[in-house]
Amino acid sequence: MKKTNRTVAALLDTKMKEVFGRFKYRNQLRHTYIYCRSTNIAHLFLQNAEAEGFTFGDGMLPTEKDVSDIYAIYPDYTISYTGWAGYILFKNGKGNVVRIDYGKYISGAKDWIR
Repeated sequence: MKKTNRTVAALLDTKMKEVFGRFKYRNQLRHTYIYCRSTNIAHLFLQNAEAEGFTFGDGMLPTEKDVSDIYAIYPDYTISYTGWAGYILFKNGKGNVVRIDYGKYISGAKDWIR
């Protein structure tokens, strides 16, 4: 997989027209989810996030945690796993939910928003 210079932190940038031009509820708290379709992509996401200063809410480094297929990221540079409610929001949420396919995002694909 070709790695680009797309960063994890850039996914939180509210000026990204690619993402937020499609966003209806700009004044509401948005939920940004990262989808990792394989364990290799999940490991890469955790490594990249850690290199950029992200931690989990409990202060642990991303590479110290187990991999998952869906993560939530927050403007304070924290990451969390998603529980059952997060999975439902990821699958069915409308409006202020941003779903990012991390594999497509880092490969430079144009259709990285799910």
